[in-house]
Amino acid sequence: MKTNTLFKSNCNPKLTNFPVYILTTFFLFSIVTFAQIDTTKNNNKSFFESKFYKEHFTFGNQDTSKPKLTFKAYADFGYVVGPQKTNTAYDPISRDTVTQFGRRDYTSYPLYANQFSLAYAYVQAQYEVDNKYRLRMAYHTGHTVDALYAEETPSTKFIRELSIYYHFNKKWAIEAGIFPSYFGAELVLSKENLHATRAYIADFSPDYEAGVRLYYKHNKYNNFSAMVLNGWQVMRESNGTKPLALGWHINNPGKIVGDWLMFFGNEQTYNVDYRLFRHYQNIYYRIWLNKKIIILPVIDFIIERKPPTAETAGWNKVFAPAFSVRYAINQKFGVAARWDHVNDKANIIPELYTGKPSGWQSNSGTLTLEYLPMPQLTIRLEGRYGVNKEAVFRNSFNDPTKVDWYGIMNMAFSF
Repeated sequence: MKTNTLFKSNCNPKLTNFPVYILTTFFLFSIVTFAQIDTTKNNNKSFFESKFYKEHFTFGNQDTSKPKLTFKAYADFGYVVGPQKTNTAYDPISRDTVTQFGRRDYTSYPLYANQFSLAYAYVQAQYEVDNKYRLRMAYHTGHTVDALYAEETPSTKFIRELSIYYHFNKKWAIEAGIFPSYFGAELVLSKENLHATRAYIADFSPDYEAGVRLYYKHNKYNNFSAMVLNGWQVMRESNGTKPLALGWHINNPGKIVGDWLMFFGNEQTYNVDYRLFRHYQNIYYRIWLNKKIIILPVIDFIIERKPPTAETAGWNKVFAPAFSVRYAINQKFGVAARWDHVNDKANIIPELYTGKPSGWQSNSGTLTLEYLPMPQLTIRLEGRYGVNKEAVFRNSFNDPTKVDWYGIMNMAFSF
């Protein structure tokens, strides 16, 4: 019989990780202090106030019990330019070797280059009685769904959300079902982000979840959540163990909006006879420095126990910081820039698996020009240039290269 070493570490902490912990702690305490500033008199209602937070953290604020039936639709469409041409390779979506034109690697969007693409679209119906309950059903499609929901069954992969939300009182609420995840600084809804596309680490952060969430509203700006889930970005149970997730959500639009999220669980599948404990911290805050400048610092940190087959016992680690800044030229135009870095030497991120000795170690920069003709429509022109330590990308001749680049014109609208 094998000994369960799930919580027993045979490695000693290394001083090389100490600056990471100090940086994270300082970052958190600064954010907490900043979040308590009252902005009741602040009339700067930015277009970038998150609708995601409005939908999830407004319980206890209404006094009416009149039922409401509402509908919503969203679509994200664009044209991508890149070096990718025709290529024959194994496709994880179709799970077969196929010949495709323009297929990119390692990003869910853009998934294809040199063609028009429907990145993401969904329709939603919601029935709600304020301060009592909410029923929501949403279905989606697009290349992002093809990439991120490839492991789900055909009957469930098109479900964006199917959930019930119930208020116990003005402080406590519970939600159960299938729903978009809180993890990840950048959503699949590009209109809600500062850029048309997402950082490399974003596809690893869970985009959807199945389970139960418990909410506690501490005060006007601070909310907390605890989640029991089927697993890491899965609808179906994958190994018989339920992970736990915790969240601290700050929602002070015009000043600061963001999350500190933690995941604890085992993500090995049924056919593996050992457990690998994973702990993931995802910290991101959108901060308004003034009426024109928004910054978005992000920290992703992962530790996962090494498998018994590893040469040395201990933990594999991933560190992925990112930083975005947006400047509003006027009410219609804005520019944004992003730097993102991923250091995954052990290559434990499946979406970024390379099989190379150095794993995945990348830096990339993104520059975005934005036009907002109306609140319902966002148009972006964007370019990205990334470099990896290993030659894991493909150029126009399908030869391995360390460089990844693309240009994109994107339109996203909602109503």
